[in-house]
Amino acid sequence: MGENGNYTFRDLTAARDVAGAAMTKLGETSDKVVVVNADLMRSSRMQDFSMRFPDRSFNVGIAEQQMVSFAAGLAKEGFMPYCFTFGAFMSMRACEQVRTDVCYNGLPVRFVGNNAGYSAGTMGATHCALEDVGIMTSMGNMAVVEPGDPLQMAKILEASLMWEGPLYIRMGRESQTALYKEDYKFEIGKAIQVMGGDDGAFICSGAVVHLAVEAAKAIKKESGANIRVIDMHTIKPLDIDAVLSAARTGRLVVAQDANIIGGLGHLIAATLMEAGVFCKYKILGCPDHYVPIATTEYLYAKNEYDVNGLILNMNRLLNK
Repeated sequence: MGENGNYTFRDLTAARDVAGAAMTKLGETSDKVVVVNADLMRSSRMQDFSMRFPDRSFNVGIAEQQMVSFAAGLAKEGFMPYCFTFGAFMSMRACEQVRTDVCYNGLPVRFVGNNAGYSAGTMGATHCALEDVGIMTSMGNMAVVEPGDPLQMAKILEASLMWEGPLYIRMGRESQTALYKEDYKFEIGKAIQVMGGDDGAFICSGAVVHLAVEAAKAIKKESGANIRVIDMHTIKPLDIDAVLSAARTGRLVVAQDANIIGGLGHLIAATLMEAGVFCKYKILGCPDHYVPIATTEYLYAKNEYDVNGLILNMNRLLNK
């Protein structure tokens, strides 16, 4: 805790660690904030919230469907519930409850799903949230966000207090360095230009944003090309203006740690086609099949959305 009792997140390098501290702050801000957990209190870093606000902390056990329905009831009574579990369980095991109990009624339930993409690669495909983006973006009334920086998790949770309707927040398991200062302006639905450039653009979300920044720096050093980097933290509603502006560079590489089918790349491609804007285009992400258990670093490299893979794919577009 910083001066005057204010929480600081600078030394926390994993999104879930930041989420734990930020939720305690939200609990102090509003007595309507409640946490509902599916027996992952420790993994979700909600121990402090539970100790500070025991009457607003609920562990329903390994029962994700009941967790969502319970949260919907709390929201109907005027509370603002935050549900925590792995993204794969949130989006698939409780899919019908998310759709019918929450989205159909437009209730302000916040779903926080850990283990995005291959960030939990050593836990195997059952615990990796690969399909969650496609599933959750298809839900009516649902907004979907993914922090590109661990400190951004605090910004998202703070902004969620004022967001109307359901919200899905996916986050990776891996620790990361911070890209932004704590006082930067954040808005759900408004992309952030991390680096400027007009020779091409990376549009990414989540952990891949850091990798794209390193790739853009390397390309600049090697060839002098200036590559824009866009942190598309909000996947739905998409920042269409940022997409169209980036496409005017003539070259887009869209990368996300999620299944390519139904992911950020397909959403942006559809946006470009509807707007009649064309450019050289490449989608990177998890392939449309299941892979063996492996480290996050290995899987990113194998599917070419590590730093070297991003450089390779952008250079292919530059040299076409």
